[in-house]
Amino acid sequence: MFYRIAFKWLTITIIVLISFLAVLLFLGYLLKENEQSTIKLIDRLEQEAQQQLAEVKQDQLLYYAEKSLTTLEKSQQKIIAFNQTCQTDQQCFLVHTQSPALGCIVSVNTQGAAILLKVKTHNQAGLSPVNACQHEYKNQGKQVAHCRNNTCSF
Repeated sequence: MFYRIAFKWLTITIIVLISFLAVLLFLGYLLKENEQSTIKLIDRLEQEAQQQLAEVKQDQLLYYAEKSLTTLEKSQQKIIAFNQTCQTDQQCFLVHTQSPALGCIVSVNTQGAAILLKVKTHNQAGLSPVNACQHEYKNQGKQVAHCRNNTCSF
């Protein structure tokens, strides 16, 4: 009789423990799924924020380009604004614009770099670099162009 009661309580205890472990495993699964969906949501929101920031930045650059820049600087600004897209770091290059209004050094993709170099050599043959940019040119060795969120930056 003692064995029958002990076996009964042992069976009940095992069933309760198994049920408890099943509930814990289910809650762990739900937590994992929630974490994955939260990570995806955060990534999507960050990407949307970066796109909005890039659009605002591009609009601001074009606005300032139309206000106080020379014809050469305006054309360079348009080239820079429309040649920022990239897929890998190898597609991004740093280019000297020789214009403090544009930013002495800008990062663009390979197509933009080629166009900027062609425009600069065609329009500024024989001109020396702007003195205001000399400090940035000296520190260029520390700067590297990167592709972040499909946009060239440094």
